[in-house]
Amino acid sequence: MARVKGEKNLVIAVRADVAPLAASEFPEAEIIPLPLRLKRRVLNLALVNILNCLPAWGRMAMLRVDSAICLRSMRAYLHTFFFCSPKANRRIACENLLLSNPRVRRPVVEKWMQRLFCPTLLKYPESGCGLPLDIEANRIVLEELLGEPVSPQDVMPVLNPQSDKAADFWLLAPFSSTPSKDYPAASWARALLELQPRVPIRLAASPGQQEFLRKFAQELTEAGIERIEFVLPMSLPEFVKTIATAALVLTVDTAAAHMACATGTPAVIVSAGQHPGVYAPYSPNGRQTWLLPSANLPKGAWRQEITSQKIALAVRAVLGHQGNVD
Repeated sequence: MARVKGEKNLVIAVRADVAPLAASEFPEAEIIPLPLRLKRRVLNLALVNILNCLPAWGRMAMLRVDSAICLRSMRAYLHTFFFCSPKANRRIACENLLLSNPRVRRPVVEKWMQRLFCPTLLKYPESGCGLPLDIEANRIVLEELLGEPVSPQDVMPVLNPQSDKAADFWLLAPFSSTPSKDYPAASWARALLELQPRVPIRLAASPGQQEFLRKFAQELTEAGIERIEFVLPMSLPEFVKTIATAALVLTVDTAAAHMACATGTPAVIVSAGQHPGVYAPYSPNGRQTWLLPSANLPKGAWRQEITSQKIALAVRAVLGHQGNVD
């Protein structure tokens, strides 16, 4: 969109924690941060988010745009509300996947949205033509918007942090936002012991995961892993720079995995296989390996199927049997 329509003509509404990254990647666009809380604390989550987002909604409601698109195919009420807030000649999105197993209110909200705002709702893709389905969904939305073919390469996620490339550490980001996607420290340790990296292992996690990260580091140390360092919590743009400068990223199915793909950094991603084919796997330059479990495994059995030996083999393949690994 920035290439075709001009970056100055873009207004991007994203979660507030992602807004600094959007601003660094699109410095000429207008960025509207949405201070959405992800978990309930005291008050009803929807009520808190509505109150938090009132100033952002006011900015959006004053906008007059040629087209509004929504790149979320699993839309909660607030996503639909924000999608409809600007005055737009056209509104384009894929159908809401949450309607496949709807609560009572969601179909009512969607019907009113369609009746009042007449959006173009495209069928969610059933195959990704080599892309994860969510990226393919973005591609077909853009084709509808631009009225011209959009190639898979045009929508492949890309991040361009301004940093000097270095290769003197491995970055291990072991946690996702969902513990069911995390991989045991003991298994990571066995893989690292087999690989015997010649560079430091830097550990990274979100600010709220620092206590878990210290325990994780202790388990690695007790298993015999040396040269462990910590990446201090930092802004999202700075974290992307850290990923871009790593010799290797080791992680689970979380934001660090997608950032490694978007920066082209070599990576081995241990995936629980949730939502298979929707968000992963993909590898823009062939240097990111997603280790996926077999289908229909018992709950949690993926951790036993994806062994430390498989991780070590994948690392050697990604790094080409050279540099930083014995």
